[in-house]
Amino acid sequence: MDLVNALMTQLKGLWGRWNAGQRAGMVAALLASVATIVGVGIWATTPEYVIVTDHLSPQQAAEVVSTLESENIGYRLNYSGSAVLVSKQDVSRARLALKDVIAVVDNNDESLVSEGIWSDPTLHQAKLARQLESRLARSISQLSPVKSATVHLTLADSTPFLRDRTAAKASVILELQPHTVFSGTDARSIASLVAHSVENLTPENVSILDTSGRLLSSSQGLEADVTGQLSYRSRVESDLASKAESILTQMLGPGRAVVRVTADVDFTETQTKETRYDPESKVKVSETVHSESTTGASKSAGAPAGASQNMDSLAFKASGTGSGSKVETNTTTYENAKTEDTVHRVPGKITRLTVAAVVQLPQAATTADDQVAAAPVVTREQIEKIIKQAVGFDTARLDEIEVISAPLTGNAELLAPLPAPSAWEESGPLLKNISLGLASLVALVLGFLVIRRMQPIVVETESKESLPAELVLRKADLSRQALDDPETVATVIRSWLDEPGEQKAVPQKPTLRKVG
Repeated sequence: MDLVNALMTQLKGLWGRWNAGQRAGMVAALLASVATIVGVGIWATTPEYVIVTDHLSPQQAAEVVSTLESENIGYRLNYSGSAVLVSKQDVSRARLALKDVIAVVDNNDESLVSEGIWSDPTLHQAKLARQLESRLARSISQLSPVKSATVHLTLADSTPFLRDRTAAKASVILELQPHTVFSGTDARSIASLVAHSVENLTPENVSILDTSGRLLSSSQGLEADVTGQLSYRSRVESDLASKAESILTQMLGPGRAVVRVTADVDFTETQTKETRYDPESKVKVSETVHSESTTGASKSAGAPAGASQNMDSLAFKASGTGSGSKVETNTTTYENAKTEDTVHRVPGKITRLTVAAVVQLPQAATTADDQVAAAPVVTREQIEKIIKQAVGFDTARLDEIEVISAPLTGNAELLAPLPAPSAWEESGPLLKNISLGLASLVALVLGFLVIRRMQPIVVETESKESLPAELVLRKADLSRQALDDPETVATVIRSWLDEPGEQKAVPQKPTLRKVG
């Protein structure tokens, strides 16, 4: 307790001797020390965070964060938001909670360990197929509509005989992202990816299903893909509507026109072949002329041997007269002229358009007597003609259009001018930065002043080198004698000072040597 009281007394004495600058510096140093101690304590007690998963898309990161929040597991995101970190104590809990959210990649199939020359070739081929399946599944999972994928391959057996060859086949099971549309184009893209990754596999032999059992792959084109039909129809309608709205926006201003188009599209694919014949015109197609002539009684050289030839020779000999033969054949083929026309109509033809538009026409100018001074610049009939030209209106298809002039509710907010910022709002950030700079400068100057006042005062001492060496030796001798016999030294000094009443006390035999 006495030590504490003494310490407090010394501190109060020091505080009373210090000026205002020294007191401010000491308080600042004390506050900095306390802040440092508190900061180090907080840093020491903060848990260590480790990465539990990384390389995430924004959608995957949101799903991981929601899962960790539902399990009451603390987490952190890195600067880019592509990695999730949890405390070291919660790593195991986090991995168990995220086992269904993030597919764990098994790297054991990535490296096939050779088992030597005695390994089974069939087992080796099965490992290769399993590795190819995992790679294809990871590639398909990178598509935005797909959450995860599973691929099964049936590879064709290699054989030198054509009759024993079988085609390769593949099955793909997809787990789609929630609230996403999977079109036939996406299915055909996945089938093409799988077919071009496996030898002797065609897209027709790739079957694609989702986790609910729906068949997503189709080989019948656009007419069998309902999702593709809806997507194509929506694109046609939005394109036609945007063409008309862009023109009206340039004429009337933004937010003054709304155009909607409904299109009836025929997705039937037909092929027509027509052949026409002209009976009036004939064309020679082919002509064959055959002529044969025989003259004289002897048989012709080179004739084949046989009974007929012998009988002819006997007949000629019996008659004794000559004979001749002539055969002529002429065959001509004619065909009537014909014309063949083949027409192939692809799906996607627009059969009818229905257009609806709401426009806000500019108001006509009025005089002081509330009389209309001039007609509006644009009329409803002109707007209707412009829309017809923009969307390709065709009366032969029985297209319909309806244009209404009415005020639009969202127009006032869209066209309302933004309030001009005040002078204080414009100069606020600049003044804030200037004040921070001045405050920093003042703090720097005060810090220099405090440090300068706290510097110790250097007292110059007399240098020993200024005294001569002889005088230094005498001074050291006198100091030694004073330590050995202090009473005698005191007596001699009193005698030098001529103090009265002190001479009788001086001893008769002084032992002090006279120096100098």
